[in-house]
Amino acid sequence: MENMGRIYKNPLCTPESRAEDLLSQMTLKEKIAQMRLFKSVNKDFNGDSFTTKYPYGVGGTYDTDDLNAASINKMQQYMLEKTRLGIPLLMMGESIHGFKCDGATVFPQAIGLGATFDRNLIHDIADTIGTEMRAMGVFVTYAPNLDISRDPRWGRTEENYGEDPYLTSRLGTEYIKALQSHGVAACPKHYVAHGTPENGINMAPVHAGERELREVMLVPFEAAFIEGGAMCVMPAYSELDGVPVHASRFLLTDLLRNEIGFDGFSISDYGALRLLVTMHHIAKNNLEAGMKALKAGVDMEAPTNCGFGEDFEKAASQGIVDIALIDTAVRRILLCKFRLGLFENPYADDNPKKSMHKAKSAILAYKAACESIVLLKNEKSLLPLNKAEIKSIALIGPSAAFPQLGDYTARSAYEKAVTLYKALADKIGGNVRINFAQGCSFGAGSDEEIEYAADAAASSDVAVLALGDNSCFHGGVGWGDEGTKGTVTVTCGEGFDVGSLDLPGRQQELLEKVYSTGTPVILILITGRPYAITWAQDNIPAIIQAWYPGEQGGNALTDILFGYTEPSGRLPISFPRSVGNLPCYYNYKVSARGYHRKRGTREIPGRDYVFDTPEPLYEFGYGLSYTKFEYSNLVVESIFVGDMAVPINGISASDSALASSVLIPKGTKIQVHISVTLKNVGLCKGSDVVMLFISDLVCSITPFVRALRGFERVTLMPGKMKKVLFVLGWDDFSFIDGNMKRSVEAGEFKVTIKNLSTTLTL
Repeated sequence: MENMGRIYKNPLCTPESRAEDLLSQMTLKEKIAQMRLFKSVNKDFNGDSFTTKYPYGVGGTYDTDDLNAASINKMQQYMLEKTRLGIPLLMMGESIHGFKCDGATVFPQAIGLGATFDRNLIHDIADTIGTEMRAMGVFVTYAPNLDISRDPRWGRTEENYGEDPYLTSRLGTEYIKALQSHGVAACPKHYVAHGTPENGINMAPVHAGERELREVMLVPFEAAFIEGGAMCVMPAYSELDGVPVHASRFLLTDLLRNEIGFDGFSISDYGALRLLVTMHHIAKNNLEAGMKALKAGVDMEAPTNCGFGEDFEKAASQGIVDIALIDTAVRRILLCKFRLGLFENPYADDNPKKSMHKAKSAILAYKAACESIVLLKNEKSLLPLNKAEIKSIALIGPSAAFPQLGDYTARSAYEKAVTLYKALADKIGGNVRINFAQGCSFGAGSDEEIEYAADAAASSDVAVLALGDNSCFHGGVGWGDEGTKGTVTVTCGEGFDVGSLDLPGRQQELLEKVYSTGTPVILILITGRPYAITWAQDNIPAIIQAWYPGEQGGNALTDILFGYTEPSGRLPISFPRSVGNLPCYYNYKVSARGYHRKRGTREIPGRDYVFDTPEPLYEFGYGLSYTKFEYSNLVVESIFVGDMAVPINGISASDSALASSVLIPKGTKIQVHISVTLKNVGLCKGSDVVMLFISDLVCSITPFVRALRGFERVTLMPGKMKKVLFVLGWDDFSFIDGNMKRSVEAGEFKVTIKNLSTTLTL
């Protein structure tokens, strides 16, 4: 009954009142302890030394290398029972494509999940992740990654859902809702404008104006907080317009909290406060960095106490640091803990492994892999292969017998991941001879190894080359490349950026040498980014983009090669023809691809590029199937503005142009129903992603050529058809106006679905 008399101990009271009551009882030392996160606190847990290091508790901890339910529970028990106020800590982890923990399920990397265009799949994956994390007692995860990837040289391209803000917002919001239903708080990152760093180099400055920030980069974060209810946020390392995000009050307070309405807590990216001193040079010491970050809106520092350290605490005790700002930060952290129910139950399950990697989780990982794989080329229907006709396969390449799962993956996951080599051997090895030759490593290789691979191809009916990136990095991997016998270069992931989009090392040489044998070649790209594969597109008959397909990737690829299932992914990011082709995202401004439109070649120079075209090699949304689909009957069925039905073709183009400066106020109900019919006119079952794009034909701010505003994945048997209905609202027609506010102007809009288009007038 004693606890019930204290508001913060009473679960019947609101989280807000409990946080306020607890805050009123805290000393300065206890408050600042809540503003700190330390990595691997459980390694310090050995009796007296633990109490010496954390006598006032700690806000949170992070450990993906040695997650152990027993030690997590001991830590929480200490916090609840041995510290003065009994405040539990926030155990934090990673889960951009699966819980980073021994024994957890590994799904395709995020860029592959973007290629699925499947909201329901993302929901099911996040549901699985939430179950596994909650069982282990991890209550905050640094996911989803909502950066908009617009420079594939950037190694972290693999961690995002692609180049489009609408797709990212829909998948990200679905992820957050499913995850948080299990009592695990989502911490979207990296707020904001992190995905287009200068030169593609991680943490480099981002060059964007406020309009681009609001119209592109902020969109998925707004949805994450307003629709998804994400409870935390992690700011980006980078700077925007000369101000590091961790020191930007405009971004972290004015925009995030006062405008968007986010009421959760923010945690720094790792070491970011110290970087205000050492990298950004906007603070002369740790104290100044901490004060700038606190004023901007950073609530918790990770993974050390540089900014919120002893100097900060001393300055606060002397009144140099505003105590009201400290109280605000601590209140937000406590509120999250109360909302998650940690004061009642902060513990891991007694046997969390029972909740991990269930049979249905492996099935889901296989489904996700199949949906993420994109067929880029299939000349003369080389795929699927006919097992009855194929007697031998040359399996070649550095990824053929080594799994690529993507960064933020537990080391132990590689032991259970199914490689392409293993899956082929298990599924067809009894009937088909597999001639394996690695050919080269990711960054090196010898002439002898390449020749050996070519010989294997020459003596086989078909050659399958698994080329691409290495994102297998667990720290301590070493540098350089010792070929197929030792250390291999890491070419993708956080901190592994590239200056070229040619295939790394000698992989292009290997590809061309195998091609020269005359054996039909199937190229499988297992990468975390799109590469400039112009030569392959011109010469190789079949090309598959597999991304990092997760623990079931080998099984999914084998089944696709032999037609047991179909490739159904669509590109979430455009493929450039070369590095000079960057940027090449699809939703560019109307003036961005040249005025003359006279595309040049080496043989026939032209304008705007004299010897090239600015168009991508493969555009966002592209992807082939084993069957054929036909689109028909694109119809604008009805338009309502407010309570009034608007005639579909009610005014002339000249009237529409005059009306284009007339604003339709925010809050006005706009409902436009648009339908299209999809039919499978091929010979086998297949899936397609129906995508609806909007183009504003006349706008007071230069418009985008088109923008995705709806998508639906549809699976049909041969001869079957489906009418797909889209309902568009006010936001779908909006843009950022001259006052940096989201607006809709009356006028004409073009609607495009596949090869069909029509116009409508608001």
